[in-house]
Amino acid sequence: MKLEKLFAIGLIAVLLASCSGNPVVTCYRVDPLTKVFPENTAFRKAPDTLDAGGNTHVEFQFALHSGAAVEDFTVECGDLIGPDGERIPAPRCGVVGYVGVGDVTDNPAHDVLRSHTGMYPDPILEQDTYDFDPFVTFCPWITVFVPEGTKAGVYTAEVTMKGRTSGRRFSYKEPIHVKVWPVDMRTPDFKNVNWAFDFEHCLKLWNAGQPVEKFTEDHKEYLRQLYGMMAECYQNVTMIPIWNVVEMNKMEDGKWEFDFTRFDEYVRLADEAGVLDYIQIEELGHRLIPNWTAPMGLFVPYEKDGKMEKENYSPENPLVRDFLSSFIPALKAHVEELGWGDRCYMKICDEPVDENAESYKKAVALIREYWPDMKVLEALQTTKVTGAVDAWCPQLNYWHEHYDFYKSRQEAGDEMWFYTCCYPRELYPNRFIEQPLLKGRMLFWMAHKYRADGYLHWGFNYWVGDPFEETSMPGTGTLLPGGDSWLIYPGYRKMLRSIRFEQYRDGIEDYTLLQMLAEKDPAAADAFANTLISNWWVYVGNTNLYRQTRRDLLKALSE
Repeated sequence: MKLEKLFAIGLIAVLLASCSGNPVVTCYRVDPLTKVFPENTAFRKAPDTLDAGGNTHVEFQFALHSGAAVEDFTVECGDLIGPDGERIPAPRCGVVGYVGVGDVTDNPAHDVLRSHTGMYPDPILEQDTYDFDPFVTFCPWITVFVPEGTKAGVYTAEVTMKGRTSGRRFSYKEPIHVKVWPVDMRTPDFKNVNWAFDFEHCLKLWNAGQPVEKFTEDHKEYLRQLYGMMAECYQNVTMIPIWNVVEMNKMEDGKWEFDFTRFDEYVRLADEAGVLDYIQIEELGHRLIPNWTAPMGLFVPYEKDGKMEKENYSPENPLVRDFLSSFIPALKAHVEELGWGDRCYMKICDEPVDENAESYKKAVALIREYWPDMKVLEALQTTKVTGAVDAWCPQLNYWHEHYDFYKSRQEAGDEMWFYTCCYPRELYPNRFIEQPLLKGRMLFWMAHKYRADGYLHWGFNYWVGDPFEETSMPGTGTLLPGGDSWLIYPGYRKMLRSIRFEQYRDGIEDYTLLQMLAEKDPAAADAFANTLISNWWVYVGNTNLYRQTRRDLLKALSE
């Protein structure tokens, strides 16, 4: 027998022995802040112990790779057991799915993530069993929630991952450890809103392609699930629609009548889900023509073929006053009757800029004739609407560029929010699929550092096409990058988290912990934020430094 053949046989024997009976399956522990691509096969060592406080979450991730197809894969984990037998309830277990990004972002940051396959990790699939193609790395994802009042100490559980490949069963048992510090996070009160959608195409994707009629029990179930997902990431401001929801009729005598019955259903379901500390009312107008610098107008409804449509007019048009002089007092009275009068924000015309600031101010002034103490929360890119808005919400880069102005408005008593959407890009943090997961958390450390009152994003579930096949908005080129339009995914009559969703939630938890420390020791809280956020463009990308800083934050709170 030739020496080369003997060497090959010996190498195979070593490989078989090293895999503990799993001849073609490898298993690695991977930091959950690491995005694993289907082609990845080697990873940095990740910690097996993560830090938490009561009422917070931590995640664990494993990466498995097989040279042959895997069938009937399962991932399970029981309760975590503490030193004296105390328990943390069994975590949620799933597997990270892959989605397509067809149009990559232009002007990306230096740390942009690129996939050779065009497939990126994002949705968390929750199934009884899973099947995987050969040579594709797949990642079990474990989410642990530590209940309030959990006794301090290290809690341990075993994650069991097993399946079948090449006609043989394989199994891995890997421990996870959570160190619980003696601190309970309070319920987050940081104001945040993601705009959620129940458009026809969204409803169909949730219902396996079959239409869902509005205002039926199926539609209400969709809204319950949607608001439930928002509650999981601590959303407490929810936009309530009015167009095609409030019934609006102009009578023969010229008077308007309004029926808020369906509006009330949205309010009731959002309130029951716990995402309605504040209402944001759907926008009342838009640009008069599809041009970024075009003047702002206001909508007037009309009936066409038995359905309500709306037309956009200049604020000076008599039709606008005729409608708003009836609608705004009716809306004001109804919102106050529901008990949200002092917790209601109006959205007038989205994203005003310098060129249309004057027309925007005219629109607000007209509406305030009928609701003088109305509060306006607006995503914007201008400093020229002082007096028209109560809660300024500039795009992150615009906030940076005009920080002194917005700080002065906050000192004058206005609220200071910020938003991200398809922009900003370059070095700014955002929550695109192509960006490292840690950026999603850094948004909220930045919120603490620069004293934001709230955060807004437009796309919670604006699903189009096949949301798993293509996540950059088809037909828009690089305008709407992968993940910008949605943070969750549609399953069959259910909704799925994403790994970006988990970081959004955890980022708000981090912010809340910082705020809790700031009430005891403001300088210490700022020092922690400054450790991770040097400025708008320079912030930590090192997961080890992030974890150490968060651990020190929990330690400081426990003292």
